[in-house]
Amino acid sequence: MKNKANNTEKVDLNKTYSIDQAGTLLPSLSRSKFVGSVDLDVVLNLKEKSKNEVFRGSINFPFQMGSQKKVVVICEEKDKARAIAAGASKAGTSLVEEIEKGDIDFDVLIATPSMMPKMVKLGKTLGPKGLMPNPKNGTVTEDIEKAVHSFKAGKTNFKSAQDQNVIRLKVAKLDMAPEQISANIFEAVKAIYAEAKRINVNPFKKITVSPTMGSGIKLDISGIIKSL
Repeated sequence: MKNKANNTEKVDLNKTYSIDQAGTLLPSLSRSKFVGSVDLDVVLNLKEKSKNEVFRGSINFPFQMGSQKKVVVICEEKDKARAIAAGASKAGTSLVEEIEKGDIDFDVLIATPSMMPKMVKLGKTLGPKGLMPNPKNGTVTEDIEKAVHSFKAGKTNFKSAQDQNVIRLKVAKLDMAPEQISANIFEAVKAIYAEAKRINVNPFKKITVSPTMGSGIKLDISGIIKSL
């Protein structure tokens, strides 16, 4: 505990840090008794005409954050066997009715294009949870095997909060090695930058990383941009 306190005192909350520095400091800032996560908050620097736009994309993290994600696939019955063989927990057309009844026991939902008309009615249920399949983030596809493998290997989708211009997501666990935490933070920032730079060449207004419980660290945006 003494080391944690000393390390916390060394963090200047008004200073910006590199991603490598953040990876080393974050575990010492955690005040939780459990193994917390590393939370990334990116405030986008958008022009007035783009402030209502929703930004979304996906990240292939180099290091997994614990247990694999539970992936399910809504597809024609003829495709059910290959979805299961690829690693999906459940697959088939019956998932539409299950979700409609409130059974949402999964982390990622993939759908084939032919099934999307049947899923329109699920928008109000899945949309707010960020689970509605979308071709932009790879969850609407004919290539079921590739999609299932990618998400079970650690691929994660991100989406900006509507009307807030903020993207929030978990990027690492605090018991990971410092270099692994840094690598995951970098990969997340790089993916968000690739999506947002089409609207503004300087898309970042503020970037912070923090433990689940504990002080946050502001990242050096100019240094990050140079390394991308």
